[in-house]
Order: sequence, then C-alpha cells, then structure tokens
Amino acid sequence: MNGGVLALAIAGLFGFFAGAYLAATGERAIGIMLMGMGLLLQVLTLRQMKLAKERDNDAR
Repeated sequence: MNGGVLALAIAGLFGFFAGAYLAATGERAIGIMLMGMGLLLQVLTLRQMKLAKERDNDAR
C-alpha cells in the first residue's frame, strides 16, 4: 500500500468522524456532507487496494 492510498484512508476516516461529530452537535447539513465525502474516500481507498492486489496477482 503506497502513501496515496494511506492518505485516502486517513482522510476518509477523519472526514466521516468529523461529519458524525458535526451532525450530532447541531451542524446537521455540513456533518452529513462530510460523512458522505468520508465514505466516498473510503470507497476509493478500497478500489485502489483491489486494483493493487489484482496487479500483484498478474505479476506472478
């Protein structure tokens, strides 16, 4: 796993948790948007990890 994938994963987690906090404390719309962006970044992370695994299997 390279640095870009790791950065996506951390950004996704941070975005989701920040969004959950904001949604719970009153800034509902912004919190929901941040949670959605966090989930999108997590999906991109999983996609990149899947592609890397497939590339690794093809190289063998």
